[in-house]
Order: sequence, then structure tokens, then C-alpha cells
Amino acid sequence: MARTRAFDETVAVRAALGVFWSRGYEATSLSDLESATGLNRSSLYQAFDSKRALFARSITLYLQEVIAPRLVVFTTGTPGLEQVTTYFEALATTMGTAPPTLTRRGCLLVNTATELAPHDAEAHQAVEDYRTLLSGHLTRALEGAARTGLMPRKTVARRVELLVGAVIGVLVTARVDPAAAARLAQAAASEVAGWAG
Repeated sequence: MARTRAFDETVAVRAALGVFWSRGYEATSLSDLESATGLNRSSLYQAFDSKRALFARSITLYLQEVIAPRLVVFTTGTPGLEQVTTYFEALATTMGTAPPTLTRRGCLLVNTATELAPHDAEAHQAVEDYRTLLSGHLTRALEGAARTGLMPRKTVARRVELLVGAVIGVLVTARVDPAAAARLAQAAASEVAGWAG
């Protein structure tokens, strides 16, 4: 008879996520993961197979608990510029009000892009999936604006690339200067609002 696990895997993944997000994948040791999760090495390997598999689970949880709530603005209402300005304004508020210990971690996916994606196919795919998700939401919003005549449809793809770059810029800047990241996000919101008029 198999033994029942005496711990909640999601709680363990959430604890590991905090370490990976703060330290990065390479700098996170198994000892760090043991300390954060309260599990010994054997339990970690039995539950997650490897550090890499635990990192993959952490990215999935990050997408569910951090990214998805930020993107919910794109799933309500009529697609248009207001969704984009609301998204950037919320990002500005987060950067301006969250504790520096949180904002200075930046974005786990952006951090992964610079740390692992250049030489790790799985990490590269996770980063590309995030960019595709973000681009899809922005594209639908801007296509909605184009349908109402607020911008030429032919400019949508170019503007989406600009906005994805702005999001990444905000998230990278947050690691160094959260206040500057908040200003950048607010500037992006103002720029998008200006497209309406």
C-alpha cells in the first residue's frame, strides 16, 4: 500500500516559488528548497522528481496566482483601449504601492527569460507562452479599438509589440527602481489613452 503524503503539494510549490522568484533558478540550492518547504531532500524528490520539475510547477503556479489575476481585465467588458489603460494603471499601482521586497523580485518569467531561456528549451517555451498570452490579450483589445475606428487595423500588430516591450520594461525596471517602474507603467497607460483621441 502506498503511503499518503503528509503535506500539501501546492503549499510546497508556493514556498519553492518564493525562493525561485527571489533568488533565481541557478542560485537556488536544494538546501534553500528544504528550508522553504520544510521538506527533506528525499520528500522533495519523491513528490517532484527534480529541482527542474519543481521549478516548472512553480512557473505554472506563478501563472495562475500572479499573472492570471493581472490579465483578468482583458476578459471583461468590450475589447478596447480602456482594457489596456486599466491594465497599465493597475501595473503602475502595484509597482508604486507594493513593498520593495516584492517589486524588486521583478517578474519570475522575465527573470527566467534572462537567466535560463537562452540555453534551456523548456524555460524558453514558458517565456514564449507568456509573451503569446500577453500579446493575445493586447491584440484583442486593440482590434476592438480598431473596429470602432480609434486606430487603423494595420497598426495593431506594431502597437502590440510596443506594449509587450513596455510591460517587460516595467517588470525589469521594478527590480532596480520600483518608483521608476510605476512611472513607466503610468506613461504607457497615458500613451494608450491618447490613442483614443
